[in-house]
Amino acid sequence: MASPPVSQPEGMLPPRSEVGVTGWLHANLFSNWFNSVLTLVSAALLVTGLWFGLKWIFLAADWTVISELGGRFLLGRYNTEAACEGQNCFWRPQAALIMVSVLLGAAWGLRGNRVARAVAWLVAGVSAAFAFLPYNLATMGLDVRILLLLNLPAVPLGWALAKYTPLGTGTRVTILGVAIFFITLILLRGLPGLPFLQPVSVVYWGGLSLNLILAVGGITLSLPIGIALALGRRSNLPVVKVLCVFFIEVFRGVPLITLLFMSQTLVPLAFPEDMPQNSLFRAAVVITLFSSAYMAENIRGGLQALHPGQAEAARALGLPGWQTTMLISLPQAIRNVIPAIVGQFIGLFKDTSLVYIIGMLDVVAIGRSFIQSNPEYLPSARELFVFLAAVFWIFTYGMSYISGKVEDYMGVGRR
Repeated sequence: MASPPVSQPEGMLPPRSEVGVTGWLHANLFSNWFNSVLTLVSAALLVTGLWFGLKWIFLAADWTVISELGGRFLLGRYNTEAACEGQNCFWRPQAALIMVSVLLGAAWGLRGNRVARAVAWLVAGVSAAFAFLPYNLATMGLDVRILLLLNLPAVPLGWALAKYTPLGTGTRVTILGVAIFFITLILLRGLPGLPFLQPVSVVYWGGLSLNLILAVGGITLSLPIGIALALGRRSNLPVVKVLCVFFIEVFRGVPLITLLFMSQTLVPLAFPEDMPQNSLFRAAVVITLFSSAYMAENIRGGLQALHPGQAEAARALGLPGWQTTMLISLPQAIRNVIPAIVGQFIGLFKDTSLVYIIGMLDVVAIGRSFIQSNPEYLPSARELFVFLAAVFWIFTYGMSYISGKVEDYMGVGRR
């Protein structure tokens, strides 16, 4: 017969090696001799990398190429004399940015959590910080700085709209986001006949704004298209199933670069001849369809992972097939594959840099063309591409971080 456990005397504290910082270090980094050696070697490599990396960043690197490019990183050639006569189009992307700050503030007021608040203030704060760049007024005028600073009051404005107006519902905030996206496109493109909205050809669109427009459009459209394709591939209708399988396998089997090249000739065939088209439209269509094919497989994997007993229980309750799919199977499938969906979104955002092969100057192509056309900055190419890598990392890590918070909130991976 086993003896009863010995009770710990009242008031006796646990050993210091098991609690606090010391306990965490012992449990995670120095639990045995192998982990201790691995921790010390990793720490030595990390310290060495930080020493030489920070020394190069702050002492040896020449970052003048970044300040020389300036706003071209964000807008490309949008506000040049060739694109916008008089160069008075600078306010359009900044007005769109203010609307985005309002939208993020509304999302914060709707959700009310720390993540939404942090994202809203981070975007507004970074945007406002650009107003204090050490440029003279000839390079960055006072009107530009004021528009950048307006992002700060735009966040509480959006929060108040979601809290104290009928706008404060998920559906209406979503509709507001879609409306802001299309208003942004109208602002950037312009409207004929309006002197303050003179048309600007998409040939002059570029920089980070081009990457964001393609990414937001692709993310917004690829998810519903991917869901439709996934459901079609599982359909009992042979024609629908074959068409969906054909679409998915073709787009998953051809590199995106090849599809972008083909878009110059194939995409116009799918639309009337008199329909106006441009390189931005073609790139958006190809990137969206390419991402939709991969999204369909992610959603199909989530649907197949569900236990068939749930659909059987729904049918036993008398629910028709479409209600079983839309109300029971599909929400659980999307919840289970959130990491895969966000991974696809991150890949889509990075793939937008491939549009340079069809003549569009995204943020990477802007930097590369500047280096190539200004040989005196060739020694600074390393600094330029380190900066571009940091820009992409910030956006992709932000998406991953928000995804992690959503997964924790929805209990992904937990019963």
